[in-house]
Amino acid sequence: MSSGFSGNLGYPLPTNWAFDQIATIKVGSGDGAIEIDNNIASGRDTGQGDFDPGAPVSSDLDADFNKATYRAAALKDVQAYLTSIGVPETGGEGWTLDDDWVTYGVVSTTEAFNKVMDADWLFTNLARTLKLRKALIQAPVLWELRKLNPLDAVADEAVKAGAKNDCSTGWGQIFAWVTIAARNYCMNQGIIHGTPLTGSDTRAVWDNLQDPEYNIPSVAYLTIYNAQQLGIARPSLTTSQADSQKLLAR
Repeated sequence: MSSGFSGNLGYPLPTNWAFDQIATIKVGSGDGAIEIDNNIASGRDTGQGDFDPGAPVSSDLDADFNKATYRAAALKDVQAYLTSIGVPETGGEGWTLDDDWVTYGVVSTTEAFNKVMDADWLFTNLARTLKLRKALIQAPVLWELRKLNPLDAVADEAVKAGAKNDCSTGWGQIFAWVTIAARNYCMNQGIIHGTPLTGSDTRAVWDNLQDPEYNIPSVAYLTIYNAQQLGIARPSLTTSQADSQKLLAR
């Protein structure tokens, strides 16, 4: 143990903290009393749940994006591609899934890109934990952020007011019922841990989806669930371009 531990006094946690030693406490009594670290976890890092000494070690896991070197070039590429398919830097028009013709662009391409870059640590953590390419998570999140439209805000307000029980929401524009299905599937597969969700959890899940740190992992779990729905292999470090296109299309 550190002999100079001073708790959190004067040391604010970073926004992406994973583990926090909040106190040193005594447990037991008499000669059996010992001091232990009282720690809490944010859930960002799930830790190690098993170990197979015979499994090959992958050196091909995704890493944090080198923002200092590549950020400007990456943004330029994203802008150029989206413009080529009719999504300009700002504004735009198109159909929604509800067959409404809308003007989108509540968030610009640059703003959407910056949000994704700011959460790069979370995308990286998910990709390394789930052993898949983080682009499969980043692409739909960036797309949904860029395509946000005023009707999305109207739908959100309707759920908050109790006029609707669900709608696509948050960074990844996910419905709560889809999130429940995806998370339950991943629980059943032993990919994540937790208590199975039911329809009675819809509002609680919808509320949780307002937080990017719940929404973005839900996008990752939905990607895995979608592979099962499509009848293709679970996303991995070697998922083919054809399967990647199917997942993104879905």
